[in-house]
Formats: sequence, C-alpha cells, structure tokens
Amino acid sequence: MKLRTRLTLMLLALALVPLVVATLLIAGSSTRRLRAEALQYQLAAGGIVVADVTRALLLARSELETLASLVSDVSLAAADRQRIARAALLRANRIDALTVYRADGQSVLTLVSDARGSEAAPGALPAAVRERAQKQGFDLGKAAVRGSGAKRHVLALLVVPMWRGAGRKDRTLHGFVAAPLLLDHLSRIVASVSRERFSKRADRIFIIDATLTVIAAHDIGRVGKSARSDPAARDLALGNKGRVRSRGFGYISEYARSGEALLGTMTTVPTLGWHVVVEQSRARALASVRSTWITAATIAVGAAVFAVVLGLLLAGGVARPVSAVASAARRVAGGDFDARVPGDKRGDEVGEMARAFNVMSDDLRSYRERVVEETRIRADLSRYLSAELVESVVSQKTELRLGGDRRQVTVLFADVVAFTPMAEKHKPEEVVAILNELFTFLTEIVFKHGGVVDKFIGDCVMAVFGVPESRDDDADRAVSAALEMMQWLDVGNAKWRRDLGAELALGIGINSGEVVAGNLGSEKRMEYTVIGDTVNVAARLETLAQAGQVLVGEDTASMLDEDDYELEDLGEHPVAGRARAVRVFEVKE
Repeated sequence: MKLRTRLTLMLLALALVPLVVATLLIAGSSTRRLRAEALQYQLAAGGIVVADVTRALLLARSELETLASLVSDVSLAAADRQRIARAALLRANRIDALTVYRADGQSVLTLVSDARGSEAAPGALPAAVRERAQKQGFDLGKAAVRGSGAKRHVLALLVVPMWRGAGRKDRTLHGFVAAPLLLDHLSRIVASVSRERFSKRADRIFIIDATLTVIAAHDIGRVGKSARSDPAARDLALGNKGRVRSRGFGYISEYARSGEALLGTMTTVPTLGWHVVVEQSRARALASVRSTWITAATIAVGAAVFAVVLGLLLAGGVARPVSAVASAARRVAGGDFDARVPGDKRGDEVGEMARAFNVMSDDLRSYRERVVEETRIRADLSRYLSAELVESVVSQKTELRLGGDRRQVTVLFADVVAFTPMAEKHKPEEVVAILNELFTFLTEIVFKHGGVVDKFIGDCVMAVFGVPESRDDDADRAVSAALEMMQWLDVGNAKWRRDLGAELALGIGINSGEVVAGNLGSEKRMEYTVIGDTVNVAARLETLAQAGQVLVGEDTASMLDEDDYELEDLGEHPVAGRARAVRVFEVKE
C-alpha cells in the first residue's frame, strides 16, 4: 500500500474515529445537560407558582388577621367593632365572610359582605383545627369542591387565632376567626405560568393537596378529582413507602401519560402540604439531541471527503488547527470566552475558521457582560422607580441625559393633614416608622395603578401617571389610586391607633395637563421628574384639600366617566402664584 494511501487512510481514521467518539460523548452529554436544564427550568416554574400561591395566601391571611384585630379590639363597643369590621370586609380582596369563635370553638358571630356571597363556616371548630391554628398562627383546612360544571369552585377554611395582651408571653387566647377562602384563582395562576413557560401550553402545571386531590389545574374537570392513580402522583408525591411527602422540593421523575413520555418535577408548598407538579414533553425537551446526530453525520461525511483530499495534499497541516479549534471550543463551553484560535492571520479556510470562532467568542463575552450589566441596572433602579420606567431606561427608550419632552400626564399629591401636631406628640422614631409604613403602601398603590413615584417631600408623596408612556386612562388611574389610598388608610389607622395611639389623615390633590418630563439636575446628579403649571396646580389642590378629601382640577374631571365617579363642583378657587382661579371638584367615595 502506498504511503499516500496509508496517510490518507490514517488521516481518515484519525478524523472519523474521534468524530464518532466525540459525537457519542456530546450526544450523551447533551442529553444529560438538556434533561438537567429542562428539570431546572421546571423547578423554576414550580418555584414561581409556589411564590405566587404563597403570596396569595399570605394576603388572605393578612386580611383575616386585620379583621381579627378589629373584632377583638376591646377599646371599642361591640356595635362599633362589628361596623368597622364589616366596612373592612367590604374592602377585602380575598375574604367575603368571617365567623368569630370562642376559645372553645363555638361560633358567636358571622359577618357576610353585602357585595358578595360566601360559603357558610361550620358552627364549631374541631379541637385539631384550633390546635394547629394556635401552633402555626393559622390553619388552612382541606380543600373542598362545591358545585358542578362551569360553576365548580374550590374552597378551604382559613382560621387564625385572636389574642389579647402584649407580647407572646403575656397574651391570652381570646378566640378564633375563620373565613371560607375561594381557591379558584390558583387555577388561573398555574395556567398563566404554564402558558408563559411552556409555549402557551396551559396544562403543564397543576397542584394537588396532601390527599392527592387536584385543587388547581387549567382543566376545570380535573379539579376536585383524586390524582392517586396518576403517574405524576405515583412517581413524585408518594415516597418509597407509599406515603405522601410532606416537605422538601426538587423531586424529579420520568413517566408516561396517554402514550406521551414526560419529564416531571414536584415542589412542596411550605406549611400546607400541597404539591406543585410541573411536566414537560421529554421529546420536546431533548429535541436538539436529534439535531446533534444529524449534524454529526453531516460532519462525518464531510470530514471523510476532506480527510481524503487533505491526506493527498496537506495531511500534515490539518491536525494542529483542528485541535486548536476543539480545545478553544471546550474552553468556551466551560464559560471561558477569552479562548482564542491561533492562525487567524492566515488567508485560507483555516484562517477564516479561526477568525469566525474568535468573533463568536467575542460576541458571547459581550452578550454575557451586557446581560450582567442589565441585571445590575434593573436591580439598582427597581428600588427607586416603577418596573415600567426601569424597563424603559434599561431598553434605552428613556435616555439618561439632561432635558425632557412635553407630555400629557396626571399629577397626584398626597399629604398627611395636621402632621406637625402629630409629630410633636410622638417620638421621632415612631413618626419615621409610621411614615415609612404609610409611604410603603402608598408607593405600592401607585405602582399597582401604573404610576411613578416622583419624590417624597417631607410628609407628602408626589406621583405621576403618564410617564414614560402616556395612556388614555391616566386620569382614571390616578383617581382610582387616590380612592384606594383613602380606603387603605382606614385599615392602617386601626393598626396605628392600637400600637401607637396615632391616627393619620390624607389630603389629595390631582391635576392633568401638559408638562415637561425628563432629567433635571447636573451630569453627575440628576433626577427624573416633571415640571409645569399642571404640577403647581396639583400641589395647590393638595393644600386646599381637607382631611379625607380628594380634589381634582377641571381638566382631570373632564377626563373621568360620570358613571364611575361622583364629582361635586366646589366652584373656582384662587391659588397662590397663579393669576387665574382654578375650578375645583371633589371626588366622593
């Protein structure tokens, strides 16, 4: 056999054998990596559902604890307690009705929202329920299904204890408050996360309770049915001894349902014994492995032809550049984006390959740095600005430069009425604590209605609706936010009266019109704000507002739907620093 033939065959073997081995290793590694990534992705989705479910239940628990504090406030007469509690019940988001129980579990009072109906609570609380509520601070009973078809609902009894006395050691059990909690929104949560995470498939996530009953799923027909025979429950929720797992997270398994191979994970909701099951098609998760085999086969054929040609012509000059590319590729796969392939100065195909690889490494490094920087910017800015404005800054829709643009906005000023006398009666630390708690909730309300908190001015907060992007309903959003602030203040005052003997009142002024919105200050220290007569009028309306009043300018009033708000025309009022009087309207709750 001729040397050229032997060299050609040797090069062919050296090209194909490593390629086959590398393909097997890469395919196996890709399968393991993709499976791990898919499971981590599912666990992340399950974590989101757990967080959303926990947040929803904490909100319901917080509302019920607030109601419990109202009905157990001995400083008020019984009729006043019931009246205040009923008013708070009407404003609650999750609680429609409540039942008050003595410490021995016998019911003594039931309050039902006038606006909504609710499932009746039991006449007496079992001892086990009372014991769990005292030990954990709450108890959420077993989920139960009511109704059928489209009217199927999932309910669970939420119970919290009522205590009297200050401090954990000195307090005594006064009784319990229970409320039937509607869990239908959990199905909407799992469907929403499933659509977002799994290509608009809403059926990839569901929740089962400790008895393996489905309590939340996209398919309403599954809700309330046992999942004990389902492969997900068999492989994930049940331990080796057939008992339902009660804690932990990250359980994973592979199983099949209706002929479809699935990858599944399960995450436990703490303290509730619920399980969030997340599934994904195994074929879809590992789809790129098939592409790897096709690519490897294509490369193998090309490598064979290439090896024969190079064996005849340039057998000795191939090994070094190929090895360099393989080494650099492994370094890049390990996260080293500084890896470079030598020979990029050559004018042949080897040089072109080296240049393309080096450009790819530079692009990957730049992309990673950009992602890290955007993440840092979002984290820093989100502490000061709304999510909408942060996204506008990060995406460079809003430039960080001095100057601004004309915009149509609605400006809201909310000020604590008679703040100075209150500050004189309380310690500075108590005043700061009250203001921080007040501003925290006012900020959340502004963000909830799509506004931006411009600044805090002493005991006053300034918010803007319409930046960075204007909406047709900015005025409606601002007035809705103002009314919600007033509603929340009733609940906050009940807490402050109980804890500090303090009570706050708000006066709110709102005005709409054209302003200049942009960055004000210097190149080293700037502030995003709005400036114009619209802002000045809103501030003057706030000074005119008495405790509990929401005053709006004529432009704002003209933008509101008369069917949604009751407006009282207070006539024209002169305002300081302005030649023309301002026509003022009061928004009635």
